[in-house]
Amino acid sequence: MSKEHIIAVEKQIDQYFADNKLKELNFAQAVWTLLSAAEDHHIKIQQIRPLPEVQRRAYTDLFLNCLSYSLRVCLNESKKLSIEIDNRLIEDHYRLAQKWLDASRDYYHFCSIFPLWHKGKIDLSIEENKLVATGWNTLALEYEAYNRLIRKTGDRIETPFDLNEIAESVISYSSISSGEFKVNFNPKLVRELVEFWERASEGKYNLPNDWQFTYFTVGQFKSVFMTIQAMLVGWYAARVIFVSNGLEDLGYRSAVWVVSKKELENRLRRYTGMGKNIVCNVLRFITFGNENIRDPDIAIQPLIDLGNEKYALSPFVWTNTDVERNLCVLLNLIDSGKAVYSQLVNDKEILLRNELISAANSLGYEYKFGRLKDTNVDLALISREERACIALELKWFIEPAEIREVIDRSKELKKGVAQAKRVDYYFKKNDTSLIKQILDIESDYNFLAVVGSKNWIGDFDVQDKEIPIIKVGHLFKKIGETSSISQVIKWLKERSYLPVRNKDFDVVSIDLSCGEWRAKWYGIKLIQ
Repeated sequence: MSKEHIIAVEKQIDQYFADNKLKELNFAQAVWTLLSAAEDHHIKIQQIRPLPEVQRRAYTDLFLNCLSYSLRVCLNESKKLSIEIDNRLIEDHYRLAQKWLDASRDYYHFCSIFPLWHKGKIDLSIEENKLVATGWNTLALEYEAYNRLIRKTGDRIETPFDLNEIAESVISYSSISSGEFKVNFNPKLVRELVEFWERASEGKYNLPNDWQFTYFTVGQFKSVFMTIQAMLVGWYAARVIFVSNGLEDLGYRSAVWVVSKKELENRLRRYTGMGKNIVCNVLRFITFGNENIRDPDIAIQPLIDLGNEKYALSPFVWTNTDVERNLCVLLNLIDSGKAVYSQLVNDKEILLRNELISAANSLGYEYKFGRLKDTNVDLALISREERACIALELKWFIEPAEIREVIDRSKELKKGVAQAKRVDYYFKKNDTSLIKQILDIESDYNFLAVVGSKNWIGDFDVQDKEIPIIKVGHLFKKIGETSSISQVIKWLKERSYLPVRNKDFDVVSIDLSCGEWRAKWYGIKLIQ
């Protein structure tokens, strides 16, 4: 099968996916309908027919990634006229949106298959109207399962926020009329919502607030962004309450907050205390499709400019978006931000080491770090009682969401593995600069070099039989549980930190279709 033929099929699948009549509406109407239909998905899996937590988190992550595809088509192809949206439940529009959202899940997998093929990770062939992917079934998929199952902290489950904490306050400042609800925001309510959202996010974010970018600091960005998130938590809570009391059509007409640009700007200035330039620059950066980003991502730029001096804000999108990830990925996509971001990543790895040093102190372990001639020992944990040492090569980057990001982050992890192997090489050859000058141990210590990543350990193709890759939160949690560096070394060498197939996760076959084309692919199903 020729490469040109497969590339032609890839283009056909792109065209088939984009062929939805919803895009023929005005841009504002099309994207409002898509977001409102997405909100229906959200309230159903959260409140109406709730999924188990692990499944809900996986579904939410996938659905959020998928939503960008149809929004990009509308951004590029729909007419942009300054008109008011019709927020009635229009059955034809709703069906088109649901059809597109459903199709996006298959398209998401096609958007993984083709980049993997382009990179030589899998083989593709064509049999009539079937795209046949081979090679994936031999992959070590426990690494992919690990990235989904083990969170940054090393815990498997993240506690969802409890809307009951804010329900009374929200409903006291909300109103309903003609099948639509509204939250009447004011400083008192927003202050309570922000405090609630900060508690729900506690421990999740740790970028220094004083990091300075061209137009704002990290702290200023987070203040504006998290204030919007908090307001939308309130908006979603109001919907849940009114729906439980019988609001028709699950509150579809006002599921998405449509607000004038001027009102949102003024509210944010009032609630955050930030100046106009700061607020406007943050809003500009996070508006979908701004800053000449070729393939905008709704998780990275969650603010929709309807083109009629109003914004559309989706509670589902905003409350499932990571503010720090947003900022870092966004800046790394913009030429003016890349240089600053690159330097700050170096700073972040130093801050990560300092966090881990604090953790090592609390666990009672000695630590060392230092420079070798062609690499660094980022951090070593030493137990002189056990005569054991773990040397960490630290990696901090943003967890990837799409296959193209996966490929880029994999390069960083491969670099980390190569650096860890150099440390391992120096130990095995009894290098004085490592063993005596940096570690101050003996050559008979139980020693292991490891890559410690903040967010993501990569898939099968970056793993090395001698150098484990593990999330640092998970590693330190295990050290605390065992109180033994030697036991943890054994645990790492045996790869016992990985989920077990048929116990922690299953690999399931997925039937894909787009237009006339069919394919089979795989999915990871987590077992609770």
